[in-house]
Amino acid sequence: MSVVPEQVRQQLKDRFDTVLSGPAHLTVYTRPGSSRLILPAGVGCATCEDARQMAELLREAAPEKITTDVVDISRDPERAAADGIDDVPTIAVASNSETGRIRFQGLPTGTEFPALIDAVERVSRAEHGLSEHSVAALAKLTEPAEVMVFATPT
Repeated sequence: MSVVPEQVRQQLKDRFDTVLSGPAHLTVYTRPGSSRLILPAGVGCATCEDARQMAELLREAAPEKITTDVVDISRDPERAAADGIDDVPTIAVASNSETGRIRFQGLPTGTEFPALIDAVERVSRAEHGLSEHSVAALAKLTEPAEVMVFATPT
């Protein structure tokens, strides 16, 4: 199964050839073994294989810049706990093989797919895209904060 059409794959390759300047690492957290079955919470994952394929597709579009790692949280619960992963599939984006702080929970399709591409590009270029005002406001934080963004169509 292909989660992304061939034409889009070529567009990604062409874009990444010109836009990516540094490394980007994708870690996919999965719980394989259930395919498309609808199962109770905590058992299997209906979209984990698609998420893994999506990460591989991005790596194939720029293999010299993008690396991937797949973590089966049922086989490595310690890693999932250490990385703060509560749900699968999760795709974490980082500039190296460390735990990514930009995370996509669920399968990033539809409006989430362009956000995933943007995250990979920004991480590769070490560009956060925040205004000076936002950077100054974040500098005032005295303890860790979690920001969640929900991508929905307008």
